[in-house]
Amino acid sequence: MHARILTLLIAGMVTGISPLYAADTDQMSVTAPATAQVCAGCHGPRGQGGGIYPRIAGQPAGYLMQQLQLMRSGARINIFMQPVVRRLSDKDIGELADYFSGIQAPFEPSTRPISVVALARGRELVTVGDWREGAPACLRCHGPELAGVTPGIPALAGQSSEYMLTRLQAYKNTEDGSLPVVIMRDASKGLSDGDLQAVAGYIAHMKPGERLQMLRPPRDPSYEFIPQFPDNFKPPPESAIPAGPYGDMIWYGLQIFENTRDAAGPYVGDSLDCSSCHMDHGRRPYSAPMWAAYVLYPQYREKNKKINSLEDRIQDCFRYSMNGAPPAADSPEMQALVTYFHWLAIGLPVGIKPKGAGYLKLPPPAHPADIQRGAAVFAANCVLCHGEDGQGRESHGEQAFPPLWGAKSFNWGAGMERISTAAGFIKANMPYAAGGTLSDLDAWDVAAFVVSHARPQDPRFTGSVEETRKKYHAHDSYYGRVIDGRLLGAPAKPHG
Repeated sequence: MHARILTLLIAGMVTGISPLYAADTDQMSVTAPATAQVCAGCHGPRGQGGGIYPRIAGQPAGYLMQQLQLMRSGARINIFMQPVVRRLSDKDIGELADYFSGIQAPFEPSTRPISVVALARGRELVTVGDWREGAPACLRCHGPELAGVTPGIPALAGQSSEYMLTRLQAYKNTEDGSLPVVIMRDASKGLSDGDLQAVAGYIAHMKPGERLQMLRPPRDPSYEFIPQFPDNFKPPPESAIPAGPYGDMIWYGLQIFENTRDAAGPYVGDSLDCSSCHMDHGRRPYSAPMWAAYVLYPQYREKNKKINSLEDRIQDCFRYSMNGAPPAADSPEMQALVTYFHWLAIGLPVGIKPKGAGYLKLPPPAHPADIQRGAAVFAANCVLCHGEDGQGRESHGEQAFPPLWGAKSFNWGAGMERISTAAGFIKANMPYAAGGTLSDLDAWDVAAFVVSHARPQDPRFTGSVEETRKKYHAHDSYYGRVIDGRLLGAPAKPHG
């Protein structure tokens, strides 16, 4: 029997409906490639999906193309898809991906019952995440409407709860070592079956075009703040934020931290947020966590050769990492950030450097970091989120993943421009939600590649690149060095 006919018959038997969705009033476009008729048997004539079959309409073309290629090669196992895709040419796959990515088929929120508790937990995981279990918020990668991020991150909005649950369970239990699957496996492995059902149910109940925001989870009155050892500190979850004005200020600080460009826009001059360099809402060890910073300030800093308060340190972050103008020490934004950091550190001894403070210190490499080798590591592990040009990715016109160099990234005064700092951060935290997967050598090399690109001028620029390097960059920095024929740190030439 012809593979196409067999597949359509199987689809009909599994779903209990006639092949090609005969009862569906929507018609396949006359511009559809001939091969798309086969897809309609399971995914519907407009790729709308349903039940155990995914919605492929509106998915990024690059994602669809990649998945079809993986299934054709056998790298992704799917007993229904394998007979269909194994004879598709690259041209066929490209046409199918382009066709279905261009369809904006409507969908309706699920009407299947879901408990209030499950809906709240699903909303928390989708919009806030639960890093106690290693789970970042879904919207951090899939965009604020869960509409996916071009070219390779899929849309979740419009998927059925059955399909979502099946995929999440598969990710949790997979041994596949490919990067996107590793990220999803690590993100889901700490979640219970109830959590996975809550996520699937919440997404299925989303409205078309619904824009998600980080929502304050229900308060857990049973949480107890207790003193903890600095070598094993666990900051409190968002569900422990208290009621009243104090809790409101904590939540405001968290909003600024996660969405700095929106909540503190006048002070930001690039496309980064505080959370771009401090993972897990400022909680994650070796991502310069805010609970550790709170108990270590005031302190002397060699960078400016004076005692710095915590407010001074935050102002430097805005000045250098955010390439902006820092808020005043008594501003509402500063008060909110300091209050949030204080709350994160409750129970931690003051003045004792806790384990996980700052960024990971990697042993020096046996040989100098290699920029060219770093370019290959970047291509294999970083372009999904940051793009081939390092300028990040956008979702619906908004920055979804931060740029790593160029006019919209951190400037030459930021600590991340040091190769050693960038290497430690990358090793512990990148790829996103899959930190620790790169070797030390890969982390050193890709750090060198990233920080060897042009970026905004150091605000302390003296008028001379050589003098500025001697005064502020006499360390593992590319500032003032010639890379690929370009003097890094040189002032931009005026137009005209």
